[in-house]
Amino acid sequence: MSGKRPEIIDVGNQTFDLSNLPIRLIVLGGLVFVILAWLLSAGPIYTVEPQEVGIVQTFGKYTGTTLPGLHFKVPWPVQTVTKVPIQQVRRIEVGFRSRSTRGGTTYVDFTDNDPELLMEARMLTGDENVVNASMAVQYRIIEAQDYLFNFDPGDVDNALKDIAEAALRQAVGDHPIDAVLTEGKSKVRLEIQERMQSLADAYGMGVNITEVQLQDVKPPKQVEQAFQSVASAREKREELINRARAYESQSLPQAEGEARRMVLEAEAYQEAQVRGAQGDVARFLAIVTEFEQAPEVTRARLYLEALEELLPKINLTVVDENAGIVNLKHLTGGNQTPVIPPQGEQQ
Repeated sequence: MSGKRPEIIDVGNQTFDLSNLPIRLIVLGGLVFVILAWLLSAGPIYTVEPQEVGIVQTFGKYTGTTLPGLHFKVPWPVQTVTKVPIQQVRRIEVGFRSRSTRGGTTYVDFTDNDPELLMEARMLTGDENVVNASMAVQYRIIEAQDYLFNFDPGDVDNALKDIAEAALRQAVGDHPIDAVLTEGKSKVRLEIQERMQSLADAYGMGVNITEVQLQDVKPPKQVEQAFQSVASAREKREELINRARAYESQSLPQAEGEARRMVLEAEAYQEAQVRGAQGDVARFLAIVTEFEQAPEVTRARLYLEALEELLPKINLTVVDENAGIVNLKHLTGGNQTPVIPPQGEQQ
């Protein structure tokens, strides 16, 4: 038997050709390497963070949504997973821009003579006055499937910005300028939020409008001073009205209390007079009864009672002209005060 390796081997009924064995090993090793690289690069295991959900697509078709945690998928190109941050609050700016710098955040709005921002901010009110308004809108994703598949990536933000501008112009156009500049801002803000949510739902954007903030609403610079004067006058009017209401709230209870006191006093006086009259009537009827039974006695008693009541109130002086000295006898007190008349008058 020679030392040369045979190229063909018979094993039982099988014949193996060993001449191509190195090539087959290389091909097999290459396939194993490719499979391992594919598994390692695509990764059958993926993690969804707490603020995210995973949208699973199988051969490009939506097949499920995965919640936060560890999950398994068939590697690409069979399955792909897109993670959507549903808890992240996003922001849309109309009429102004916020820019991050090394020193913090700076803001540029329609007052900085930016034509683009001025075009966004300028609009007509319901009474055909011109105002400039800026607004910030916050939203978050609530339906990740709609957010991903109903619009191209990035188009939702652009569409929401257009919706925000339209809703702002419509709400401002439904109110007079006084309402937009002062007490009607909260109502305008709620109307904008409701309109934006309605349009977003109609277009299937899968977002929730969480807050709308009117940043600044001002008249054009040419008439800003006049509007400030009007606003100052309005504030003065409100101040006077509030003072009057405060005075009313303080004075009205006092007046009501005084009126109540007077009514109670009148009722008490009325009651006293009625009771007194009733007592007089009862006393008079009793005297009539006694008079009918003993007229002379009753008449004498009444006379004496009248004198008894009147005499203490009268000062009576009796003068004896025949006496050398005049004795003044005060019947009320019983004291005598001797008075000596002048010489010419003595008899």
